[in-house]
Amino acid sequence: MNYHPDGGQLFFPLDNKPFIIPAALPGDDLKPEMVVAFWCDGSRGLYIHPNIWHEGIFPVDNSQRFLDRQGKVHARVSCDVGKEFGIYLSCPLRADKMQG
Repeated sequence: MNYHPDGGQLFFPLDNKPFIIPAALPGDDLKPEMVVAFWCDGSRGLYIHPNIWHEGIFPVDNSQRFLDRQGKVHARVSCDVGKEFGIYLSCPLRADKMQG
């Protein structure tokens, strides 16, 4: 996961298909239990504010295209959850398996 301290990032789906994005609130003490996944139906874009932990966009289908925009200065603070915590995060990719 990563965050950008000096600018946000926009992901806009070009194919109108659902996607998932893991995210967590700001802070340098990231823990796996802080991460949630957002299900997006693909009808609109998603803007991630500076300092918000996030991972890449995960399409629900096998392939999908996105418009990706970020600021000219794009610093990045990263955390490899698998290496740092010895686990992998997972979430269901079907709407009927989601928890409210």
